[in-house]
Amino acid sequence: MQAGWQEAERVARAALATEAGTASLAVARFEPIAGSLSNFAWHVSVPGQDRFVRYARAGNEQLGADLHAEGEILRLVAHAGLAPRVVRCDPSARLLVTQWIASAQGDSSAEGLDRTIQRVAAMLRQLHELTPPPGTRVVDFAVQVRQLETGLPANAARPALAACAVEVLSQLGPGRVDALCHHDVHAQNLVTDPAGRLWLVDWEYAGLGDAVFDLASCASQLRLSAASTGLLCDEYIRSGGTVELSRLDRARWAFDYVQWLWYRGLLASATPGPDAFEAARRAERLERDLQVRASGVLRCNNH
Repeated sequence: MQAGWQEAERVARAALATEAGTASLAVARFEPIAGSLSNFAWHVSVPGQDRFVRYARAGNEQLGADLHAEGEILRLVAHAGLAPRVVRCDPSARLLVTQWIASAQGDSSAEGLDRTIQRVAAMLRQLHELTPPPGTRVVDFAVQVRQLETGLPANAARPALAACAVEVLSQLGPGRVDALCHHDVHAQNLVTDPAGRLWLVDWEYAGLGDAVFDLASCASQLRLSAASTGLLCDEYIRSGGTVELSRLDRARWAFDYVQWLWYRGLLASATPGPDAFEAARRAERLERDLQVRASGVLRCNNH
């Protein structure tokens, strides 16, 4: 295990020990959950408690995470049945403990993907109809772009992509910004339990926003084809939502640009190692893809 994981586990155990409801977890076996570049997470079990434990890396807030907002939103979405039950949410300790949701083997067939898209569309529509907690933060992608661009090292800036982003966001225009959104809908955050129930986890980027960006997040991070993206739109509309495919295409480009900025920002402060290598790999893939799609999305914007 890397030294970073060892230190994170030590700090997480110390934090767990400070409250009676989680103290028994502090001496239990920690099973690391790999895949995240912004958090440390484990499956931790003791008799009568099967838990997900997450310790947030330092610096997440500069990349758009809000651990305080996450706690308020989690309580609402858990009550609505969209997310696991919260056991402990302690932003000051950078600690989150929730019910553990076992993951069933997914169906990788085309039919399985279609069923997943249908269920995700219905789930997102349910989320977007919830009444958000008072004071929920607003997540504006244009503001995020400006903030993340400001943090880029000079040698990482890409003026052509930045100019395209200004145009795309302008053409997107003001949308509905009072929908409660997750903003990070990807495969690891979509968990299907053995009973077939779908859960959405990791809400640190959630807030009020334009619902189209949740659909863009899903389409981008699941790498949906044009046909599958069309199905996502159709199913969202069937569930009672409203979305235009052309607007979703623009939002998907903007979402990917924010992703690229996020990875570049992470790299600016990352220590050399596997996580930095993976962040660089993802940033390079996104940059190539954004460049290829830039002219197309701008032509779409001009019609």
